[in-house]
Amino acid sequence: MQHFENLLSVCYSYKQGKYSIEEFQSRITTAAIPDNLSKEFLTALVHFDNRIEEILFCNSELEGKKYAGEAADDLINATIEEQERLKSHSVYKNNL
Repeated sequence: MQHFENLLSVCYSYKQGKYSIEEFQSRITTAAIPDNLSKEFLTALVHFDNRIEEILFCNSELEGKKYAGEAADDLINATIEEQERLKSHSVYKNNL
């Protein structure tokens, strides 16, 4: 589950002000993502990327930080939900 921890770490680091919005987007979109993820989580990742693009091009810097923080919260929640889903699958449990 290290890939989920990496995603969460990037989100929390962004919220602490360690990255710009561009760096945040880059780190999330280049993160290693396993193959066994749900359609819902993969959709959440695409939605995240689309939201960040919209934020970058359509909002002021101050608004952008606020909305990117909201996108980070949504991705954190989606990541935690996906972790829980995978924990309940026996194939995944065997790979821990």
